[in-house]
Amino acid sequence: MFGHRGSVLSDKSKTSRAEKFKIGPKPSDRLKPADKKQEKSAKKKQASKKVNKFAQLLHVQGTKVCLELNNKGYREIPDGVFDLTDLTCLFMLNNDIDRLPDSFVNLSNLEALILTGNNIHVVNRQIFNLTKLQVLDLSNNEISTISSEISCLRCLTQLLLNGNRLENLPSTLGDMKELCVLGLNDNILTSLPDSLANLKHLQILALERNMLEFLNPSVCKIESLRRLGLTGNKMSNLPHEIEGMTDLQQLLLDDNQFEFIPIQIFWLQELIELSFCGNSIIQIQPDIKNMTKLKVLGLSNNRLTDLPHELMQLTQIEKLALDNNCLTSLSEDIANLYCMKELNLGSNNLTELPDSISLCCSLEILSVVNNKLTKLPIELGTLQKLHTLMISQNEFTSIPVCVGALRVLQVLLAEDNQIEEVPETFAGLPHLKHFNLSVNRISSFPLAICKVRSLEVLDVSCNNLLAIPNEISNLQNLQVLNLKENLLEEIPPQLYSLHKLKGLDLSDNALSEVPSNVAEMASLNELNLSNNQFFEFPKAVCNVPNLITLRFDQRNGKKISSLPEEIGNLKVKELIVSYNTLRTFPNSINGMSNLTHLYADHNEIWILPDSICEMQKLQLLHLNNNNLTTLPRDFDQLILLRDLRLYENQLKVPPMDVCVSGVLQPIGLFLRKAFKREELLMERMFQAIKEDLNKSQLRSLLKKLKVPENHINELEMRFAGRDQVPDRVVASLRHWKEYFGPMATIDELIRITHIINFDQVATKLKTMKIFSQRLRL
Repeated sequence: MFGHRGSVLSDKSKTSRAEKFKIGPKPSDRLKPADKKQEKSAKKKQASKKVNKFAQLLHVQGTKVCLELNNKGYREIPDGVFDLTDLTCLFMLNNDIDRLPDSFVNLSNLEALILTGNNIHVVNRQIFNLTKLQVLDLSNNEISTISSEISCLRCLTQLLLNGNRLENLPSTLGDMKELCVLGLNDNILTSLPDSLANLKHLQILALERNMLEFLNPSVCKIESLRRLGLTGNKMSNLPHEIEGMTDLQQLLLDDNQFEFIPIQIFWLQELIELSFCGNSIIQIQPDIKNMTKLKVLGLSNNRLTDLPHELMQLTQIEKLALDNNCLTSLSEDIANLYCMKELNLGSNNLTELPDSISLCCSLEILSVVNNKLTKLPIELGTLQKLHTLMISQNEFTSIPVCVGALRVLQVLLAEDNQIEEVPETFAGLPHLKHFNLSVNRISSFPLAICKVRSLEVLDVSCNNLLAIPNEISNLQNLQVLNLKENLLEEIPPQLYSLHKLKGLDLSDNALSEVPSNVAEMASLNELNLSNNQFFEFPKAVCNVPNLITLRFDQRNGKKISSLPEEIGNLKVKELIVSYNTLRTFPNSINGMSNLTHLYADHNEIWILPDSICEMQKLQLLHLNNNNLTTLPRDFDQLILLRDLRLYENQLKVPPMDVCVSGVLQPIGLFLRKAFKREELLMERMFQAIKEDLNKSQLRSLLKKLKVPENHINELEMRFAGRDQVPDRVVASLRHWKEYFGPMATIDELIRITHIINFDQVATKLKTMKIFSQRLRL
């Protein structure tokens, strides 16, 4: 008897505890057998759907089964992925994954796992059980340590851990005998384990932008190494053992602290690329002549004052970077570098180039930017492979005559010189596409330019041009034209015939109007009219059919006070109207259905139209330094708005401390409450003053409030008779509020009653406002 009662009590106790802690039998255990079967079937179908969802995205080629889920915003790897047991390659780049689940153990056939650009802090040890894995890329995450168990990945050939927070490496890394590529760029490594010497198959070792002061000599024992990247560390020397890396082909040591090139490097006769840019090297040793296979030599940003004769014996050189040094001259022996394709001599102290440079017959790119050149050798015109010539920031007074003989020239950069003319020989450049003549002394547009029909980009900004010749219409391939900062007073009509023109910059001129012909520019995507002398916003611009960006910033120009209703016709994505005297936007602004970025800083905007809340694509709205006191009621309907700037306004509804975050939810909440309070207060005001105004006073008030005459007459007819005057007062003020919308404010009503000397009414309204603010109605 007692036993039975005890067992009952015990069961009740268990039930109570189960309910309390949500344990005990599952709901499915209490189902009938048939119900259980149905539920199991439903679950199976649901799981199948998940698998099928990803199965449809698989790429199958032979034995490789790949799944790409890049840029999907995943915060974790979907469970369905781990049901794809045949998966060999998984790509999940640029998501927001912060952890790796144990379920990875299911993907036993995985050969490549690419998780670049996520938020992973710790590498789950289950990854190390994927014994078939050959490529593991965990670059650009937040990983600070790597477990010694990584050596279990015996088949791994590529391990990429670039862009993490690694301070050290496990010694077991040397046990990964099949490793060919090890990427460790952009970490904070200060040392390397000795075991790296065991990586007998390693060909690429990337250690760029770490904190290494010394290179572990063990690295020099990796005889298979072909590329060693050590750019951006704190090295000033290398171990003498580096002389044993006789098969090394690429050695990158840019942006370190070397004052000389270690002598052992000159014994690496298989080197194809050697780069010491961004160091403090004063001279190059003659031993450089031993590097007979060198094709790329980087010596930019050093302190070289001259070059050794032996450097000119490296006849296989194809790319030579010597910019940002202190060179004053160049040897005639440069002619020996007949394989050279690219030569950068920018930012030195050169006053002339040797005539023999014309014998570098393979030269394709030549830069002499920022020197003291006044001429180029006439023989330079014999370089029939030269397609890019950069002579900017020198002391040329004319485009060198030899340029006209460069028949394959495609890019000519000559900005920031003292050029006053372009010779007729310039017209003989049949392939020139990009010509920059900005920041010079051109006062008359060179007609020779108009004969180069291949031009696609022409920059003649910052000159002294008064006019553009009719012949510019010959440039039918022109896509970008920069006429910024000249002396143009009108837009040349010939521009309208340039049917391929996509970008036109006319800023910082003296323009005062835009003709209607501008609408003919069907290809125009970007137009800059900033800092000109417009009396009003040019309406013709609103008819340019495919405009994407319009700039009308008048920081240094004549400011306009309003935008036309036609602005609504514009389909631009970006509109800049900062530094004007705009007081508001037209209601038609909601017609700009494609607008995503609106800049209107430094104006006098005191109110925004309600229609701005209908601009559903708006992502950026900058209204700094205006006179805003309130925002529209439905402002939070701008659901895509991500960048809102309202600094230096006089916001009260909502106050600045609510707006400063730029988050719409609290702004919208405050606005709804505030407008509800304002409506309630305004209605109370209408009732409070309805007995204080007679018929003539009401008419005077409505006229001053700019209510149309016909509306006033209609209200008087509807509420005729002396006894109806109080009701007419309330109805009339309600009509004013509805008619003028956000511009019909309590402050405006108080201001107008004060102006027309209705002092008793003004005082009453002002008192009600102060009292309501105190009580927070």
